Amino acid sequence: MINEKTLSDVYAYLDAHQEEIIKELSDIASIKSVSDASSDVKPHGQGCRDVLECMLKKGEKEGFITHNYENYVGSILLDNGAKENIGMWAHLDVVPEGEGWLSDPYSPVVRDGLLFGRGVGDNKSAAIGGMYIQKAIRELNIPMKHNLQLFLGTAEETGMADVEYYIHHYPAPKFSFVPDAGFPGGCGEFGRVQYYLVSKKPLSSQVKDFSAGSVFNIIPNKALIVLEDNGEIDTSLIPEEGYTVTKENGTITILATGVSKHAAQPEGSVNAIHQLTKVLCELPGLCEEDKKIFQFLTNVNNDSYGTFLGIDKTDDISGQTVSSGTVIGFKDGFVSLLNDCRHCVTDSNEHIIETLKENSAKYDFDVVVRGQSKPYYIDKNGPIVKAITQIYQDWTGSDGSPQISKGGTYAGKIPNSVAVGMVLRNPEETPDYIQPGHGGAHQPDEFISIKGFMDGIKLFAKMLLSVDDVL
Repeated sequence: MINEKTLSDVYAYLDAHQEEIIKELSDIASIKSVSDASSDVKPHGQGCRDVLECMLKKGEKEGFITHNYENYVGSILLDNGAKENIGMWAHLDVVPEGEGWLSDPYSPVVRDGLLFGRGVGDNKSAAIGGMYIQKAIRELNIPMKHNLQLFLGTAEETGMADVEYYIHHYPAPKFSFVPDAGFPGGCGEFGRVQYYLVSKKPLSSQVKDFSAGSVFNIIPNKALIVLEDNGEIDTSLIPEEGYTVTKENGTITILATGVSKHAAQPEGSVNAIHQLTKVLCELPGLCEEDKKIFQFLTNVNNDSYGTFLGIDKTDDISGQTVSSGTVIGFKDGFVSLLNDCRHCVTDSNEHIIETLKENSAKYDFDVVVRGQSKPYYIDKNGPIVKAITQIYQDWTGSDGSPQISKGGTYAGKIPNSVAVGMVLRNPEETPDYIQPGHGGAHQPDEFISIKGFMDGIKLFAKMLLSVDDVL
């Protein structure tokens, strides 16, 4: 049983270092660390290497044992003299910043008790929060049955090649926390299939450019097409709201806007690809064969559940499958639509892929699977999940319990792990000046509440010390 005096001392330590914690988080959030496997700087680009080196130097400065696993993953170890480790997994890579920020996304700023900046919530807060828990445990001489190892990934947002590399080459901890899912945590994850729908026929020469989105897990808020102005295209039928039409140099450019959201939580989003293609289907003067392709893309994105493709499903254990088209590719006239599917735990990757191929072939589209991970589920009534749940319920006074997450985290790749949070969130903290589609993870104006962050570190610390006791 955790000593309440011990917990009180940990909380007091964290409070005393709040200003330092926010400064350290702002420091690493100022580094643009968008993972890029195509970069000449392997494995994931200069930004990811810079932020990993920055965190490892912080760990070294604090006197912890650090290790760099070939720039895929780093770790900061609090050695308590134990034989086995508890892991804390944070990722230092971020999604692209997008447009429409109130301030520079890589110059973190505090306004109204909130810290703004790309990655402050997802997931650099976990790295700094985890290191300060290590500091508190060491400096307060808190006995633990396990060593405490903070892992730092560099490619979570782009498919988790970082953690796959680590698990393939190095041993996993006895148990791991992944503070990247919110509280009270997750006892499983939806299966995931990232897939391209690729047109078998090219668009006509009328289409000069076609683009939308940048990463697979963000529903895009901009989609653009450039058409040859053949004198027959009537743009007067395009609504003014949500669309911008520009005519110049013999071309017509149509820009559609929507509302961006994380593809795992699509409710409230407006997919700009859908906004654009549904207008193109009705546009006079456009090639009829092209319209067939645009109609297919429209149908695919009519909802965010994969209904048109036959993969929508709901179960009582996990809930509703989601699937959204997020990135348009256009090369040599051929169109590809990258889709992010997260399916309920009673479905299978094999069934999803088979159904996609069968239904897409009817419309002259191929399916190319980019990546996949199987669903997993752990018993809510096991001792670890029960301990975490009880701590959360006592802390908040709510009856919340760990859920099966649509968001993919490292927990889906690491044996004996659960996803939890590092920031306690309160929707009422969102200021009036934050526009819809802004403020959250993967959105412009990403922010965290400083109070919610400090409370979240304390709550996570209590969960960690409890699990150390019951393992």
